Amino acid sequence: MKNKALVAAVAFMMAFTCASCGKKEEDSSKADSKAKETPAETVVTSDEDTTETTPEETVETTDQETTENPLGSTADINDFIDTKEIDPPLWKVTDPESGNSMYLLGTIHVMPADASDYPTDLMDIYNSCDSIAVEYDVTALQNDINAQMEYVSGMTYSDGTTVKDHISEETYNKAKDYFTKIGAYNEMLDQYRAGYWINQLTVVMLMRLENLQLSGTDVYFIAKANEDGKEVINIEDISMQTEGLTAYTDEYADYSISEMIDEIDDIDGFAADFGELFDKWAKGDGEITSETEEEIAEIPEDLLDDHDAYNKALIEDRNQYMADKASEYIKSGKNCLFMVGAAHYAGENGVDNLLEKMGYTVEKIG
Repeated sequence: MKNKALVAAVAFMMAFTCASCGKKEEDSSKADSKAKETPAETVVTSDEDTTETTPEETVETTDQETTENPLGSTADINDFIDTKEIDPPLWKVTDPESGNSMYLLGTIHVMPADASDYPTDLMDIYNSCDSIAVEYDVTALQNDINAQMEYVSGMTYSDGTTVKDHISEETYNKAKDYFTKIGAYNEMLDQYRAGYWINQLTVVMLMRLENLQLSGTDVYFIAKANEDGKEVINIEDISMQTEGLTAYTDEYADYSISEMIDEIDDIDGFAADFGELFDKWAKGDGEITSETEEEIAEIPEDLLDDHDAYNKALIEDRNQYMADKASEYIKSGKNCLFMVGAAHYAGENGVDNLLEKMGYTVEKIG
């Protein structure tokens, strides 16, 4: 599993991936007692300890006063990107029967701290809309303890097993040793699904990129919509997010975790691949794929079916659901800006192409 396969997840990974990590915050006296009855999330931090937190926290990874990151060596993302002026992929979809139309935006969930403002044409579209539709409004979780509990429930094993029952002892020890080394392990983590461990390893890599903020297009527009009094629509529910994050067979999760740990110190390679992906997105590329044929060829043959099943659950099934929701909004005349991860538009089964197959007129405009 090469860095490109890992970093490509940034383009389509669930909003929760970046919203579930954070630096250690001050203890809150407002914590709900019901939350204490469920396992709190174990997340990587920039301190020499483990933070228990709920999934709504979003942080920037840059610490100008720190010269050594306890998570390991770092890389400045500014050294690996060429494009500072962003113009993300954008489509206009029109129903030829009713004339109703809606704009589709490809998002990215993390962003270089000094990226430019969004282009005027995109902001004009946003200003003309009454609402925005996002994968899931993670910012609303802050005061929704029931949603937080549902998220935790979806990310933990409910059958009495732990992650040690689902991956090999060798891989478990390799990952546990790594999390322990960076101060991000406690026994609570064993209750979380293997997919969550993969998610946290991805977060580790992102937090080692200097001048990168763990919030992106969707969080920006959610905040702006709330400020402007616009409706924020959830395209998916929490269960769809957690099912996508944990859609690994035990064998494929074991392989993925082991490979990620083996490559965890190649931070420059990760930064270079993220820089390439960001440049493509910032230039409006509508074909940001999750992996190349070369990368797929490196997957052991006996895991190819597992890999295909994972991609179907994470991307293809969700693409169809997203396209169906977009169609629903267009037919009802809803005036919203529809935004999902950029990789959900890639390939013949991308959201834009699925809508075209449904009979809509789809025009790439950005």
